[in-house]
Amino acid sequence: PAMKHIRLLALLLISAFWTPQAKATHLMGGDIVVQQISGLTYGVVMTVYRDTLGIPMQLNATFNVKDSAGNSVMSFQTAYDSVISGNTLPMYPYGVEVYFFVDTITFPSAGMYTIGWSNCCRNGAILNISNPLSQSMFLQTEVTAMDTTNNSTPFFLVPAAIFLPANTVWQYNPLPFDPDGDSLYWSLSNPLNSWSTGCPGYVSPPGNIPMTINPVTGTITWSANALGNYVTTVLVEEYRDGVLIGSIRRDMQFIVVQTSGSSPIWNTSTLPTDSLGNIHVNLIQNSSFTLNVSGYSPAGNTLWVEAYGEPFFTSPNPAVWTSNGSGVNDSISGTISWAPSSAQTRVQPYLLAIRLSDNYLTQDLSIIFKVSATIDLEEQEAIHWMAYPNPSRGQIQLSQSASHVIAIDMLGRSHQLSGEGQLWNTSTMPTGAYILMAKDDLGRTIGTTRISVQH
Repeated sequence: PAMKHIRLLALLLISAFWTPQAKATHLMGGDIVVQQISGLTYGVVMTVYRDTLGIPMQLNATFNVKDSAGNSVMSFQTAYDSVISGNTLPMYPYGVEVYFFVDTITFPSAGMYTIGWSNCCRNGAILNISNPLSQSMFLQTEVTAMDTTNNSTPFFLVPAAIFLPANTVWQYNPLPFDPDGDSLYWSLSNPLNSWSTGCPGYVSPPGNIPMTINPVTGTITWSANALGNYVTTVLVEEYRDGVLIGSIRRDMQFIVVQTSGSSPIWNTSTLPTDSLGNIHVNLIQNSSFTLNVSGYSPAGNTLWVEAYGEPFFTSPNPAVWTSNGSGVNDSISGTISWAPSSAQTRVQPYLLAIRLSDNYLTQDLSIIFKVSATIDLEEQEAIHWMAYPNPSRGQIQLSQSASHVIAIDMLGRSHQLSGEGQLWNTSTMPTGAYILMAKDDLGRTIGTTRISVQH
């Protein structure tokens, strides 16, 4: 039964994953997630991307486990559970295989553990690390095993993307999700070549627009200015009550190609946005809502579209995604329909990602859904203030605008934040827990919330 449980998670991930090919050697990226089955028994799922033009994939993976002090506590080996190929699935080009390694382990006691796996070697064409052919690809994840409380690592809902067009604004959202509702903080990080050790010589991929990650939606934005292969990592840290309890990492290889303006394009001019430019929709419980999205291919290429996010599997009354014209022509549309119940009302927003693809290039569209209890949204948000991401590592977005924001630390000291509207800077604040007080232009308190600041 335990293995059956974790295989269901693997099937969820497999059903979501399609990835364009890369003309490179062997290893192209991957990630490890850990899901609690019961008590200290956990399932481990590793996803590894392989270029079929490279050397064959190792069919057995050896994992090592260390405790919080860095001591080795166990190792285990497992054969690959399943593989999907671009030769057999729609929206999945020829040339890439994705391997899933699935196993079940029991930790010796409660506490934080790191699970790691490595394989040699990285693609020699990678331009933003030193001597890539001499560097292993090392995947690791951290999890706090709990025997009396539920805790699993987050996992990524959206498949990796490989190709992107040069000199074009490109967006990709891996969309991490935590099944326990813990707070997530995402950032771009150095890919690893051994335990918690970044690849030597790593620099962020260059671009007309530098590669960045949106602190609210998790969207990666990049406009690459040079053709070639680049590698980076999305690091997702998991916090509970302000305490770090785990992390996952997705190692990714991006290949910048020259496409002469043929990249798929979303139509966004009619979509609602907040003050930061994020697509943002306010919903009322027990009220039906639909949002239509559409995109097109300037080159006339056939398009596909798919949607991902918590609303599609939340209960009760999950959202429904329907698309029109998948794989038929150079324009495509889809509809999100949702009538959230009172059980889905919460302060934390729901995040969605919709992927547009021409079977080679992709373009992701990120959407924030906020579900409130009453039609008076301003009153609702004044009562339920929120700052996210929480923990913060540089800046926060408030659930509504303020003229002044003051943070009170646990010793009662006041810290004046710089910023305006909904976006405020926390980079100069010491690490710790704070109560935020948002004020209007007359100095009246219009909302409070708690945050944690990490550096």
